[in-house]
Amino acid sequence: MPAPPLLKRDWEKDCVYLVQFPRAGCIPSASPFALKLETWLRIVEMKHVNVSNDFTKFSSKKQIPFIELNGRQIADSGHIIEELLEKGDLVIDRHLTELDKATARALNTLVEESIFWCIVYNRSRNNAWFASEKGFLGHFAGIKKVAFQKFFNNQLRKKLVRKCFEQGVGRHSLDEVEEICKKDLKALSTILADNEFFFGSRISTFDATAFGHLAQIYFTPLVRDNLKKFMDEETPNLVAFVNRIKEQYWPDWDEICETLAMNKGDKKPEPGQVSPAQIEEQ
Repeated sequence: MPAPPLLKRDWEKDCVYLVQFPRAGCIPSASPFALKLETWLRIVEMKHVNVSNDFTKFSSKKQIPFIELNGRQIADSGHIIEELLEKGDLVIDRHLTELDKATARALNTLVEESIFWCIVYNRSRNNAWFASEKGFLGHFAGIKKVAFQKFFNNQLRKKLVRKCFEQGVGRHSLDEVEEICKKDLKALSTILADNEFFFGSRISTFDATAFGHLAQIYFTPLVRDNLKKFMDEETPNLVAFVNRIKEQYWPDWDEICETLAMNKGDKKPEPGQVSPAQIEEQ
């Protein structure tokens, strides 16, 4: 099977090129998996450059995010981290016991196979914020901006509806999905307890995974405020956890959301460079 074409042809050796969606106005990445991966890269202090996929470029597996490293494309955030851990002399998970690793594996499934779909379900019910300044509207101008607001964002929502129905979560009511998510959040809260991170005072890969998803619930608009209120009232340790990672590893969070720049020093993207028609095709 031929190697997929590279987006970054003039790549620098050992630099990770992280390809992800353009920035959003209320969160650096509206993709839990991209936020997870970029957070992880920041934690391990691995040299990386963010590359916008302009809503049109996906991996050979049709996934986002993906990376390009030394002329190779690697897809799937979990596989990416595993490969980078194997290649690099990284200490992030060395403190974990075998029991910790098994627990992290189970928790990873809870987050990426349950909480993730609760997030997608909410967006399938109402993704209007995508077409606002909190979302991606800053990337569009003129007729493209109008088209994104009036037509293509709704087409995207319909795709999410279909995906949720195929997965199964879309067959539930909003109340039922929120109850599922609340139980998941409570389970995470119980395990986190009074610790700074899920496995004590030292951060791990799973903390990046949890942050990437919990931040979507806490910082992006959902159909209702119930889950955010639940976190505030019933799982305050999760809120503290999210804010702790945000403060430690995302000091530029507000700046990114304001400028929509992919990297520090990048110019603010010019509106109108992305075609909403291309979004609909993916």
